[in-house]
Amino acid sequence: GRGSGAEVLVTKSVNSAFYGTPDLRAWLDAAGVRQIVVAGIQTNMCVETTARMAGNLGYEVFVPLDATHTFDLAGPWGSALTADELARATAVSLHGGGFAKVVRSAEVIAAAG
Repeated sequence: GRGSGAEVLVTKSVNSAFYGTPDLRAWLDAAGVRQIVVAGIQTNMCVETTARMAGNLGYEVFVPLDATHTFDLAGPWGSALTADELARATAVSLHGGGFAKVVRSAEVIAAAG
């Protein structure tokens, strides 16, 4: 079903939206929210960190991978991964690791309708 339409703007200075102002967990819990959708930039940074933390906190988490974006990234020892490789790695880690259900945005929209 549809949510209440309530919104909250969380100001954060680290990767997880659960470390910000106002307190996202307190806001979600006060509203009785148990399912969340995490989308945005960057797939393998803020999206992944927030999704993992939400999963650890007991929320049912959905990540519509096509509603995220990231960039190529250099790693240690001269290694690098493309944005697509990083997004696929995030999807596998979140979904395979049980932190979140990785879906398509169309699925989220259909479920909300």
